[in-house]
Amino acid sequence: MKIAYISYEYPPDTAVGGIATYVHQVSRMMLARGHTVEVFCASTHRTISEVVDGIKVNRVLCTDREIFHTIILPFFETANEAGKFDLMESPEFSGDGLSIKRNFMHIPLVVRLHIPWFLVDIINNHYLTYLQKCRFMLSGIIRGKLYRRFWKPRNTKTDPDYLTTMLADQIHTPSISLGDIVARKWRIDRNRILNIPNLFAPGKELLSIPSSTNTNTITYIGRLEVRKGLVKLAAALSIVLKAKPFIKVKFVGGIQKSPVKGLDMKEYLLEKLKDYRDNLEFTLVPAHQIAEVYANTDICVFPSIWENFPYSCLEAMSAARGIVASREGGMKDMLEDCDGGLLIDPSNHTEIAKELIRLIDNPDLRVKLGENARKKVATAYSNEKIGALLEENYSKLI
Repeated sequence: MKIAYISYEYPPDTAVGGIATYVHQVSRMMLARGHTVEVFCASTHRTISEVVDGIKVNRVLCTDREIFHTIILPFFETANEAGKFDLMESPEFSGDGLSIKRNFMHIPLVVRLHIPWFLVDIINNHYLTYLQKCRFMLSGIIRGKLYRRFWKPRNTKTDPDYLTTMLADQIHTPSISLGDIVARKWRIDRNRILNIPNLFAPGKELLSIPSSTNTNTITYIGRLEVRKGLVKLAAALSIVLKAKPFIKVKFVGGIQKSPVKGLDMKEYLLEKLKDYRDNLEFTLVPAHQIAEVYANTDICVFPSIWENFPYSCLEAMSAARGIVASREGGMKDMLEDCDGGLLIDPSNHTEIAKELIRLIDNPDLRVKLGENARKKVATAYSNEKIGALLEENYSKLI
C-alpha cells in the first residue's frame, strides 16, 4: 500500500504533542512492514521535501494550525501526480486532512481520533463557574467590547474536526472512551468507530526496573495543568501527607496555568500544600532520563479529568510501578482488564487519597499490580499486534 499521513504535527519541527509521537511511530512501523509511506506536515521555519529514514516527509512553513489543511493541499497534489496514493490518514484535531479529502474524494480517508476541540473545551473549562462567566462578559462590556463566549459549544457546520470526521471512510480511536464520546456528541454509529490502540514499545531500561522498591515516593509525570487533575490531586495529597508525613511527592513536567488568576500550577500546588513544602519536588527531565525517575518512585498517580491514551501511564506500567489513575478515558482500557492499577474518580479527592494510602500501606499489593501491568504492556501495544490490525482495516478500503 502507498499511504499518506497528513498531520500538522511531526518531529522534529512540530513535535508538540501526542499526535506527533503517533504519526512518527506509525509511519516508521508501516514502512518496516513493507509499505510506501509519505508524510505531509508543518514546520515552524522551513518548507522542504526530504527523505528521512526511508520516509518522504513534505514540510510546509506554517505556524497557524487552522490554515494548515489548505496550505498543504498543493504538496499533496504534486505527490499524488507522481504516484497515486491508496489511502490517507489524518487526525480529526483541527481537520488536518480536510482540504485534501475534499479535493480527492476518491482516495479513502482514515480519521484517527486524538482529542477533538469540543472535548478540549469541556476539560479546560471544567472549573469555570457561572460567576466567572458573568465577570468575563461584564469585563468586555466595560471595555466597550462583546467578547465571544469561549465556553459556548462549537458549531458543527464550521468545526473542522467534525467536518473531517464526517468525510472519513473509516474512523479509528485509541481509547474506548473517546470513541463513545465522539459517537454520542456527533451522532455517529458507534460500530463505525474501530477500537485500535496506539503503538507503544517499552524500553529495556523501564522493563529492567525491579518491581519491588522502597523509595517512599509518589510521582506525577505530565504537564502541570488543570486538565491533568492537579486541583483534586492537591486536595488528596494534603490528606496523604498528613497521614504519612514520611512520603515525598515529585512533580515532573512543564508548568502551565492554574485555576487561580496570577498563579501558575507550581505556585498553586505550593500554596495548597504549604504545610508540606519540604515533601515536594518539582523538576523537568529529558526523555532519555525518564527511566531514572520511575526507578526512584514507588507509586505513580495520573488523576486526569479525562485523557485519551497517555504514554506516561504506559511507561509506569512498563516500570511495574504502583499506579493510581483516572477511570475517565484511556487509562481504564490500559489497567482494568489486567488488574494493573487502582482506578479512581478524578473529581473525588478523598478517593484519590484513599487509594494512594492503600498502596503505601500494602507494598505487596503494589508490586502485584505493577507486575500485572508490566506483563500486559510487553505485548498489547506492539508493532506486530497494532501493525496487523491497521493492515487488516486499511486493506478493506482499497
